[in-house]
Amino acid sequence: MALTTPKAELIGVFMESLAYGVYLMVFSQCMSVLRNRQSRPSDYLVGTAISLFIFITAHVAVDILRNIQAFTTDEAEPNYPTIYYGTFDTWQNILKTVLYVAVTLVSDAFILYRSFIVWGRSYLISTFPFLLFIADIAMGVLLVYTLSRVVPGENVFADALSVRVKIFYSNTLAMNVVCTSLIAFKILNIQKAITPFAKSGGDQVSRLVPIIVESASVYSILLMVMIGTCASGSPAMFIVLNSISPIIGIVFSSVIVRVGLGVSHGDSHRANGTVSSARNVQWMTRVGSRLPNSEPPIYAAPFPYGGVQVSLQQTVHTHADTLPDDIENGISSSHTKGSFSALSV
Repeated sequence: MALTTPKAELIGVFMESLAYGVYLMVFSQCMSVLRNRQSRPSDYLVGTAISLFIFITAHVAVDILRNIQAFTTDEAEPNYPTIYYGTFDTWQNILKTVLYVAVTLVSDAFILYRSFIVWGRSYLISTFPFLLFIADIAMGVLLVYTLSRVVPGENVFADALSVRVKIFYSNTLAMNVVCTSLIAFKILNIQKAITPFAKSGGDQVSRLVPIIVESASVYSILLMVMIGTCASGSPAMFIVLNSISPIIGIVFSSVIVRVGLGVSHGDSHRANGTVSSARNVQWMTRVGSRLPNSEPPIYAAPFPYGGVQVSLQQTVHTHADTLPDDIENGISSSHTKGSFSALSV
């Protein structure tokens, strides 16, 4: 059975509703983490989380409304859902596109700023991704304008709208790939710097998994699928288009949770680009061990694209064995403590 636009829209809304349910749970956890932080959460973390929630919720509501109108407004009209979804200049469709563009720009701004923080607020490193972000804003505005000018019956896969859609997705994809690569490269360098002080063990693959997840690679893969379905002229594009907004929320809210807990990099609340990775390091600490009174060792490793200074202090008490589970509270206690400062290029 051939996949038509109404079927794709219906399936897309169903998938979007399922993804939105998962997103609500992740968003609840995200806000709980930010609210319970011992220190004041970064404004950009809170702003990103709340903005995404507002836009994604409105997007789901508009999609459900469009589905109801398409399949119940004029049931006597033959193939009315096809006629309804073939009309692109309705206020509902334009609002849906505006909301999707808003979700995309908020998520792009988040990963751009996060790469900026991870790289020690280096303007040089962030120049190219920032230019891609500006181009993304311009193309998003042009996309909404073009959509409002589409004539009913016009082939959406062959006209100027299709070209602008593909450029918008491609530009967003390029920006996310660049920022993801920058973040992953920096994290790998930090892990190399702390390897001499960590326990041996743990393969490289297991270390790369959280990097891939937290660097929003899932979002990049979805964008590739979106571009492929749009270029092929498949109605499956509408399935991905409808469901991608809550998936974006899931991915980026998960990143915010990790950053907010202090187990991931990119919290602007930490001065001078400081990133906390204490939980990711298993220190060689034993009950009853005690260090002599001496100056804390300092290890500095130069990197070609920005330095990482690792300052280690270790105070071991009789009953101390491992780091506390709560990083924010644990660092303030007299257990093992690590601080990794990402310096500007």
